[in-house]
Amino acid sequence: MGFWNKKVVDERVYNIQNKIYREIYLLTMMIVLVSIGVKFYRFGVSMESVTTEIVILIGVSLYYGFRSSQLGVFSDEVELHDANSKFSYSTKQLIIGIGMGLVISLFMGINSAYQYADSSSQAIEYFFLVFFVSLIIYVPFYLLLLFAAYKSALKKSQKVNSKMLEEDDDVGRYQ
Repeated sequence: MGFWNKKVVDERVYNIQNKIYREIYLLTMMIVLVSIGVKFYRFGVSMESVTTEIVILIGVSLYYGFRSSQLGVFSDEVELHDANSKFSYSTKQLIIGIGMGLVISLFMGINSAYQYADSSSQAIEYFFLVFFVSLIIYVPFYLLLLFAAYKSALKKSQKVNSKMLEEDDDVGRYQ
């Protein structure tokens, strides 16, 4: 029944529009990151001043991940990435999880040493104590979070792809 509602789309125009949207997305993300940097420099390290930017960064990332898995594109992206890259997508998720845990642990260790220590020896002690405790907490947390999100999105995307293939097979049989 959708035969009458089909629109003719010029693929070249459509691809150029998608390229422009991708550039707009990257520009917006760069502006948000610069805004975070400027606010941290100007107002000090306070999360209250960058809450909107953090919500934008996290919200857009979550939306993209959700929609790409819901439309069945995520598993194709992973497959293309793994074919073209030296490191697999899951390996990069592992590296990103460890990196995020390290960065947060370093930040918390430096912040603790700077704000709460009275002497340089106490600052070193606070830094290492907070750094290692944060490392023990945040590295497994981010590894688990990223791995669970990756596996969930991949499974959902593969399920959508297999359902679309079954529908195509069913349509082909009855024609």
